[in-house]
Amino acid sequence: MAQEPTPSATTWSQHVSPGKRLPMPGPVYGPYPLRDAPEFASSSLVAWAAAWLRSPPPPGRAAADRLVKLVREHSPRWARLTEAQFDAELSALKARLAVQGFDLTLTAQAIAAVASVVQRQLGWQLHDVQLKAAWWMLGGRLIEMATGEGKTITVVLAAATAALAGIPVHVMTANDYLARRDAQQWLSLYAALGLRVAWVVSADEPADRRRAYQHDIVYATAKEFAFDHLRDRVARAQGREADQVLRGLCMAIIDEADSILIDEACTPLVLSQAVDSADAEQRHRLAIYLARKLKSGRDFLYEPDRPLRLRHEGAQRLAQAAAALPGPWRLKRFREEQVGLALTALWALKRDVHYLVRDEEVHIIDGTTGRLAIGRAWSRGLHQMVCIKEQVRLSPETQTLLQTTYQEFFPRYHRICGLSGTLWEERREFLAIYGVPVVKVPLRVPGQRLDQGLLLLDDDTAKWQAVVRHARQAASQGRAVLVGVDSVSDSEKLSALLTAQAVPHRVLNASHDGHAGEEERSVIDAAGLPGAITVATHMAGRGTDIQPHADVLARGGLHVINTHLNASARIDRQLYGRAGRQGQPGSHLWVLSWEDETLTPLTRHTALTALVKAACPPQGRERPVPRTVRWVVGVLQFWAGRQTARQRWALLQMQQAMRRQTAWAGRDDWV
Repeated sequence: MAQEPTPSATTWSQHVSPGKRLPMPGPVYGPYPLRDAPEFASSSLVAWAAAWLRSPPPPGRAAADRLVKLVREHSPRWARLTEAQFDAELSALKARLAVQGFDLTLTAQAIAAVASVVQRQLGWQLHDVQLKAAWWMLGGRLIEMATGEGKTITVVLAAATAALAGIPVHVMTANDYLARRDAQQWLSLYAALGLRVAWVVSADEPADRRRAYQHDIVYATAKEFAFDHLRDRVARAQGREADQVLRGLCMAIIDEADSILIDEACTPLVLSQAVDSADAEQRHRLAIYLARKLKSGRDFLYEPDRPLRLRHEGAQRLAQAAAALPGPWRLKRFREEQVGLALTALWALKRDVHYLVRDEEVHIIDGTTGRLAIGRAWSRGLHQMVCIKEQVRLSPETQTLLQTTYQEFFPRYHRICGLSGTLWEERREFLAIYGVPVVKVPLRVPGQRLDQGLLLLDDDTAKWQAVVRHARQAASQGRAVLVGVDSVSDSEKLSALLTAQAVPHRVLNASHDGHAGEEERSVIDAAGLPGAITVATHMAGRGTDIQPHADVLARGGLHVINTHLNASARIDRQLYGRAGRQGQPGSHLWVLSWEDETLTPLTRHTALTALVKAACPPQGRERPVPRTVRWVVGVLQFWAGRQTARQRWALLQMQQAMRRQTAWAGRDDWV
């Protein structure tokens, strides 16, 4: 297959520089443009430093201001053209863009053309920050834009400009509903520019996908693009090039980029097929049976924030129980691995926290989005063991064909860009792994959201009572209240307390996902009304647009209560970002308790815990903790984030080693 010579790991600058050679199917990049996976240094610090030295210089204010000036100059001219003149001018501009690339002047003309269509169809006047953000994204950067600053239209500006230059554009959304909604919302705008847009959802057949990917711009989730690429690899390896659906990996525009590139970076993307394994169910049931004979503390150690570990006494007891069993059960490594998985299913994975049982099936709950991960399953028999635990029908055993992760998949694109409201904290990791720098876009209107501090209560009972009290108080003032909880079980617990006190409220959790999309939309639509109290998992965080009623804004805006210490401050900022959008009033409050599992690492240090408690308000007095205590909690959160970052880097190194081994063996089963 003809393809552009693959760059080495030392040419990352080509990956992010807005040079003239635009990636598209053709004689230069081949029929299926694709980058080889880059080689990473053993140290994340070294990788970051090398990427930083090779990355393009930070965007100059003068160049961005010049772009805005040019767009303002060209927009009236585009608006005065007749339809025939507009099409003729646009065709000429497309040809120049395809040859000269994202030249500042040509790009300004293209963005001005898009802006004129937006003005004509919607009556919107695009803001300077949106124009600058689109320009920086075309230069291969991730853009941090605050919630409500117009990220959606910025994506449209960048996608349309890239498509006008002839690049096949993949726009990543959070879920199938948003992919369909956004594509349909901007269908007429893209059509006015002579561009074709399509969307891909999980239910689409291969023929439908192939037709969709022939369009200039395609909206879908990152998972759909990744799995379609894996299927293409299988088809190519089997000599079925005609069955490929994608046109290569040319340009990715990632909405909520930190969710995909960081929070879901290590999520296994496994392309598998069902296999007939008659003895698999018996093996899983026997592992569960043996695991239930072991006792926590005596035979194994389990703490919520640490891996489950089999003790020596447990290993001996397990060996005695397996002495009469046949075959591989007499092998120490096999039986301890199987029983370890069973213990994980019984103890570490909790119903309504990590998974939901619906329609007699076990569905994984995505910890980042709070939504059901339909079609995703734990590997190595763990999913089947959870099914046995819950006494539902077992999902079929599968065999892996290909596998990858997002942090291996996205560097295969020739150009990556995207945006989110929370990127800055992970800017080093974005640069080290994906080769893309982060740019902060200033607020168009100064924010008015008030931080009401952190309440640290003695136990869970006091915590949830305080949450109910504060929610009732804000609602009685005519404000809208959003309470963010960590799991389905927490949402149901809080809902029961509110119901017991006859407090009207609505709940949004994973049980509303999938089958009840209309109910989810109705909950979100009502969340901004005066006196509304909405209890929601992470589903109401990232990407959720709650529109406060005018009466709510007059009384202080949306009030957000966070009841969980998330693994990263980015996730907290996403939740708080539901309030105080576009300079609107709003407020947020953090409520925790010493019994929260996320505070376990702090409570292990008795002396430090005593100091923190001494600095807190006296027992029974509900007041925000001092800044020093909040700083300690912030350090704990930062440390948890660094731990997960190290895990991501370790996985990347392991994937790199496996890729080398499979290359030596002449195999192609690790993408």
